This record gives sequence, C-alpha cells and structure tokens, in this order.
Amino acid sequence: MVELSKQASQLGWLQAYESELPEEYTTYISFESEARSVRNYESLFVPGLLQTQGYTRAVVTASLPYASEDEIQQRVETRAQRQASITKDDPLKLWAIVDEAVLHREVGGVDVMVDQLRHLLDLTERPHITLQVLPYKVGAHPGMHGAFAVMDFPDAADPELVYIENMAGALYLEKEADIRRYAEMFDQLRAAALNVADSRKLLGRLIDIH
Repeated sequence: MVELSKQASQLGWLQAYESELPEEYTTYISFESEARSVRNYESLFVPGLLQTQGYTRAVVTASLPYASEDEIQQRVETRAQRQASITKDDPLKLWAIVDEAVLHREVGGVDVMVDQLRHLLDLTERPHITLQVLPYKVGAHPGMHGAFAVMDFPDAADPELVYIENMAGALYLEKEADIRRYAEMFDQLRAAALNVADSRKLLGRLIDIH
C-alpha cells in the first residue's frame, strides 16, 4: 500500500504543503487523486470534496483549536485543491451518504450553512456525484461506528482500499475481507438512505427553513 502511494503521480500543488500537513493526510490525497471512484459515508461532516471554503474553515477552526491562522488557511487551500478531482475532464466518481444530522448542524453559522446546503444541491446535478441522506427515522444503522471511505482504482492490479480516520490517526485496510465488509456496509446504508430525489427535496426544505 505504501509503495502504491509512492508510485502515485505527484501532485504539483501538494508538494507546497507536504512539510506542513500530516503524512497520513497527504497519503490520502495521493490515493484520492489516483482513484476511479470513492464511496464515502459521513456521520458528522459534509464530505471534504463537497465542502464550501466557508464550511471548511469553520470545521478546521473548531477541530484544530490551537492551529495558527496560517495552518488553518493551508488546510482550507488544500481541501479546495482536492476538489479539482470532481471537476476535471475525467472526474472522480463520488457516491456520498451523509447522516441527516450533518445537514442540521449549523457549522459556521446560518449563512455558511445555507451556502453549503445550496452548494450540495448544485453538486447533485452532476452525473458523477451521487448524494444520499440517511434520515433520522432509520434509527440504529450499520454506520454508527463512524465515517469511512472505500476507494477503487483504474488499474485492476491496484487493490481497493478502505480509509478510516479518528483522533488517533488514519487507518488503511486492504485485506479482501475488510474491503468486502465495508462495501457491504455501504450497500446497507445506501438501501436505508433516502433516494437521490428525496435527498434533494430535503436539502431544498432545509434551505427554505433558513
């Protein structure tokens, strides 16, 4: 897995930040830039690839309370650069499932959150981006242990990867049994979540409420 990361095409813009960012984060960015598709479940945040800069700044400021303004700005810029993967000519295919709580939590205040909700609504019109909301009414579900991402790559020789992040650091899983377990978990969440049309309707209602 480490060798795959080293062999990934170098991102010119990332080199400017490598000395300041945690190694596990730059490793993830390298994997993400090479991936063909990402299946991402998030229980607390809007997925990074779908965040506005205002939302990102609010998240980084809250989650890294001792970071300097320069460090915060680096994180904001890095996330904005990452998002080129969903706007390039051959874009990354992203299937994101978010817990409904993500949409109700006013990260950064009302204005920032409304801007974020509108951004999500706009992004759902792109054919390579799928967004589903896991509603409160589902109750207990397989994703309650936390967020994860499953990545697959264009080269069949490259194994799929599961990425899990917490306060202790990042964890990459590449064993077939682990990948199968998380892929099945994602399918269960996808089946329980609102469909794309109803997810868009919920976004629209929340925007109107604000």
